Amino acid sequence: MADPLALLTAWLPDGGAMTLATTAPDGGPRARTVLVTGVVDGGLRFHSSTPTGKTVDLAHDPRACGVFHWSDAGRQAVVTGRVHELDATVSDAAFAVRPPHLQRVAWLYDAVLPTLRGPRYEVDPSALDATTDVPARRPASWTTFALVPTTIEVWLGGPDRVASRTRYVRDGDTWAGVPVLP
Repeated sequence: MADPLALLTAWLPDGGAMTLATTAPDGGPRARTVLVTGVVDGGLRFHSSTPTGKTVDLAHDPRACGVFHWSDAGRQAVVTGRVHELDATVSDAAFAVRPPHLQRVAWLYDAVLPTLRGPRYEVDPSALDATTDVPARRPASWTTFALVPTTIEVWLGGPDRVASRTRYVRDGDTWAGVPVLP
């Protein structure tokens, strides 16, 4: 495989859950799951409201690591690189095609974010009522990010849990693949 992004694209036809690891401003590690909605222009796109823990972390240090795990298929991919925020027009277009319930969640999050205090909060489930209209435009806090990989390590499961691993390193616009010993 000459282009590991093409492989990820094939593995993510409808998006996929990625564990995103970042570094907090105090230097500590943090991880959470985000939904990757596509691999476009060399980056893995995901969306978030701002400010959140991940967006604060990425403003402090844009380096990140993403992990995909497909246990049923015996596959894993580890992606490292830098994250940057995309243009507002990209976010506008992405929001327009989101399912209505996810648009509602974004607007709800935008409404409650300024009031959040402490490590836990609860949202009234009726606020997500499917009959509630939401504006057609995205909330100002909702944005799109791209994780642009510099390395991608791909694991393919084999018999007796022995995996085939290849690490791809980006050099400009090309990728070099190196097998990794188990």
